[in-house]
Amino acid sequence: MIRTDGISAVSYRGVAAHAEVPLGSMTYYFPTLEGLILSALDSTRSDLEPRYAAPLRGARTPADVVDALVDATIGSTSPSLTDIRLYEEIRHYGARDPKVAAVLQAVEDDALAMLQPVVPTSIALAINALLWGWWSHRLAHPDTSLDEATVRRPYEAIVALAGPDHPFQAEGLNDG
Repeated sequence: MIRTDGISAVSYRGVAAHAEVPLGSMTYYFPTLEGLILSALDSTRSDLEPRYAAPLRGARTPADVVDALVDATIGSTSPSLTDIRLYEEIRHYGARDPKVAAVLQAVEDDALAMLQPVVPTSIALAINALLWGWWSHRLAHPDTSLDEATVRRPYEAIVALAGPDHPFQAEGLNDG
């Protein structure tokens, strides 16, 4: 329900109707509406691992890392506009609610943990910021496709910043 209607539209009745469960079940398992919202937002974290971590784990070269990032931005593993809208809901709601901010921080930490095996932390932060920026652009301009080369070049430049002495660059971290 949050994905389609936003956090501000969440109510016990609405969620119960959407889930096709009795209202009493909703209030039994989630005594507060805030708890229900937090649980729903936290569940989005489980979507990230198969979508992003698995392709990065399979990367053998810096070019493979870039391919995974391009796919996460505009390709086969990229989120739908509905998913991006949900991520934006978490970001905006988290700016005002410390408990949602903790969920957002956990999502950010998960994203960094997925990137850190292939790039240093400072570069992982830059990649994460760029990825969120591209997603925000897609949401703001749904009728304008991003050009693959335009997305790829910044990722190539950022990944190359790891330098030849980074373990992934030097010997292929995922080779064994």
